[in-house]
Amino acid sequence: MASEICLVLHRKSANEPAVKEAVKHVRGKGIDLRVRIPWNKKDKPRAVKEALVDGAKRIIAGGGDGTINAVANALVGRGKKPPRASMGILPLGTANDFAHGCNLPVADLNRCLEIACCSRPRKIDVGRVNSRYFVNVTSGGFGAEITATTPIEMKKKLGGGAYTIMGLIKAFNLEPYEGRLLVPGEEPQEGAMLLMAVGNNRLAGGGFEVAPKARLDDGLLDLAMVRHQPEMQLTRLAAELKTIDSPDNRYLYYRQLAEFTIESKRDVHFNLDGEPTRKNRLKFSVLQKHLGVVF
Repeated sequence: MASEICLVLHRKSANEPAVKEAVKHVRGKGIDLRVRIPWNKKDKPRAVKEALVDGAKRIIAGGGDGTINAVANALVGRGKKPPRASMGILPLGTANDFAHGCNLPVADLNRCLEIACCSRPRKIDVGRVNSRYFVNVTSGGFGAEITATTPIEMKKKLGGGAYTIMGLIKAFNLEPYEGRLLVPGEEPQEGAMLLMAVGNNRLAGGGFEVAPKARLDDGLLDLAMVRHQPEMQLTRLAAELKTIDSPDNRYLYYRQLAEFTIESKRDVHFNLDGEPTRKNRLKFSVLQKHLGVVF
């Protein structure tokens, strides 16, 4: 039988008692919820497509930010027209940055799944980097390298704190990335960065507000970049983080842009909504109010 609501559930969460209770809770309210459990990461797009073929009008991403990214990419497809189904969120990850940024009651899975099934979707922007899409944050440089090299077991034990701890360990070996920023209609900006974040939403790395001014429906992506300078003063950088768009900032560069490109002389670690990759050229753009998301 077809169902208009389908939960695409991360395989490792399928036997969690709290997840089973949440599914039982919404079904007890008369909601016809189908559940699909992809075998692995590559199987998630197929699960979404099969649910759409079966008539699903709402796909709920049950997992962390990586699962949300996979479901969003499967729904957006080539991005030529808005998806015919909306996306809900059942936050089951380590950090759940996108869910927190949407102010969902992350600690209450029953309520989150009820919201995902019953509330009206809101149209949000979708960020694009090269041929991939993201709804939360793409981070690059030192921060993404930390995320990519943090052991999974440590993430589970320490939660968002794992990113900070690994960061302290790695801090002694920072190497800046030489490159340039290309903005349409502006002269190229040459320089070196330590880390960057491109935010469609505010939070990344376990609850850090990396793009404080980001809004999901403003048609812009927020670029926050820490530029490398000889003999950096950490106290000044800390102060600049509180005045993100001050013209007097020396280290922190913050812009809201609809389109830009970042080029690096060597491959940079990047993290797209929890999915690691490495590139030396990234072209960013935004699909305005393209995807319906329930939160």
